[in-house]
Amino acid sequence: MVNSKAFGTLCATCALLAPVPTLAEDAAIHPKLAARLYLDVGGYVPAVDTELRVDGAGGSGTVLDLEDDLDFEDRPTFPYALLNLRLGQRWRIEGEYFSIERDRTTVIDRELEIDDSVFPINATVNSFFDTGVYRLSVGYSFLKRPNAEVGAALGAHVTTFDFGIRATGENIERAEAAADTLAPLPTIGLYGAYAFSPRWLMLGRVDYFALEYQEYSGGLLNFNVGLEFQLAKHVGVGAGYRYVDLEFTADKTLSVGDVSDDFRGEFQYHYSGPTLYLSFSL
Repeated sequence: MVNSKAFGTLCATCALLAPVPTLAEDAAIHPKLAARLYLDVGGYVPAVDTELRVDGAGGSGTVLDLEDDLDFEDRPTFPYALLNLRLGQRWRIEGEYFSIERDRTTVIDRELEIDDSVFPINATVNSFFDTGVYRLSVGYSFLKRPNAEVGAALGAHVTTFDFGIRATGENIERAEAAADTLAPLPTIGLYGAYAFSPRWLMLGRVDYFALEYQEYSGGLLNFNVGLEFQLAKHVGVGAGYRYVDLEFTADKTLSVGDVSDDFRGEFQYHYSGPTLYLSFSL
């Protein structure tokens, strides 16, 4: 499940989101703290570590490190978008989406077993791994002041992935395998914001959940913090840091000869790194 180091990040975030001193109940100090709607659009440059195991009817497959075994890029750059809508003074709905698409052709240096297909040493393999991340939450700000906001949120963090691999080469029997799944995880979280002035704003958020049900188990820690500078009344620029630790396991077993389209195996996704974005508010 989610490691203890990552859980320490959760504790540090809770300290960041602790209540701040009160101010007089007048207009919000920073435009984003009063905005009915805001949209963040930017780029993310994380360090990525991906482990995948695809089981077949014959038993467990090889645990793949996609960045090491298949030479996938471990520092991709991709866009993301976040939309936040306020429902009155304290309620909010927030949604976010981003995707990572990677592919590679490489020569493997060990034998791999994936979904009952065997890929021998020195085989040339073409592979891809595409991921989509969707996050939706409903939050309530139990602390709402002109210069600060702290609240709790319930939501869902949904990750989809599509993986495929094919081997070719002289004197190598053609082999291929594929897997895809959708991993929905409910989340609970905390969020907060503190305005140092009408132009400077610090924001933070953390979401966490762990679940085991029958043959399925999963865990998630999503943490991000950012600092924004307001360029104009409705436009700001921000920089931040984000950490995500996601694990999903499906231990469903099959008998030899059985056929199933359900994913069987384990998927671990860890990524962290800087973000840079523009923020538009109304």
